[in-house]
Amino acid sequence: MGREPARVNGVEFALLGHQESWPRISSIVHALRDPDRPRLAEEDVRQVASWIPPRTLVRSRVSSIANGRSARGVYIETFVAPDELEARAFHRAIEKVREAVTCAAREGAQIAALGGFTSIVLEGRPELAEAPEGLALTTGNSLTSALIVKGVEAAAGLLGIGLSHASLLVVGSTGDIGSACAGYFATKVRRLLLSARNAERLRRQEDSLRRSGVDATASTDLRRLLRAADVVVCAASLAAPALEIDECRPGALVCDAGYPKNLRPANHRRGAPHVFWGGMGQCTGGWESDSPLLDIFYSFPAARVAHGCLLEGVALALERRFESFSQGRGRITPERIEEIWEIASRHGIVLAPLFGPDGLWPTTPVAGGNC
Repeated sequence: MGREPARVNGVEFALLGHQESWPRISSIVHALRDPDRPRLAEEDVRQVASWIPPRTLVRSRVSSIANGRSARGVYIETFVAPDELEARAFHRAIEKVREAVTCAAREGAQIAALGGFTSIVLEGRPELAEAPEGLALTTGNSLTSALIVKGVEAAAGLLGIGLSHASLLVVGSTGDIGSACAGYFATKVRRLLLSARNAERLRRQEDSLRRSGVDATASTDLRRLLRAADVVVCAASLAAPALEIDECRPGALVCDAGYPKNLRPANHRRGAPHVFWGGMGQCTGGWESDSPLLDIFYSFPAARVAHGCLLEGVALALERRFESFSQGRGRITPERIEEIWEIASRHGIVLAPLFGPDGLWPTTPVAGGNC
């Protein structure tokens, strides 16, 4: 169990995030401005946004289905812009994350979930993760991974895809979430395909899985692997969509769990892949907010839906486990996935209804979808 310091201002969790597109940032900037002032052009927003310091934008209360528990929290926008996700802007983005952590501590939060890019300070650069006393930091990657793999299993069931007979590809397989998904599916699929940019790290991952008896094939040639995969899990850390979905085999199941998204928009064609956005959860116990800004962040086709990386902080707060549940790269085991899944489920944080670029999925099986 994690430490449980005295509560300050009633705030238990803080959610640190950033937007994946300039239109979203523009919406926030305009919501914060005096409504009588003229609307800014997007080019002006691009110049202004980079100088906005991290700040609390939303205060909310999330309820549990267990024993009527609830937890109060805040959403802190880091204003890390899409342009700052590139390597050249790394140091500026890290400074914003540090400022956001300080903001979470001032709010009195006992746990802060680092959403999207902000989790980098706990994945590969632990020396950057300096949190004030009494504040635990978690990347949220364990619950994100759980929601991805449970979503893939649910989607495969709807499409009639038998995973035990399928070839499953993990894009970004050596990353924290990618390696977690690879480890989870290693013994559940016929063949595991692995793709990442770092060839040496990829080779070590392939060797390790093969020594464990897993039929694993790794390659930096993503196009070749896409053509061989029945199921694709996209979990690469990309600053912008860069993968061509049309290179997937016809009728494949594709889970895009990237933030920002990994996949470029598809050309609609017969036999196109079945795509859903992975890593999304839903709070069935209820989520109350004092701000309409929450609708800008989470304009999804289902209610009370959010990214798993942030919901991990909510679940741990409801469980009263104020600890760094997810930190460091490559530590998310299948056992840890099941543990956070059980914690979240106990409080009514469940897999969100499946949806993708075309909206909500139908809930009936698709005929002729067997591999």
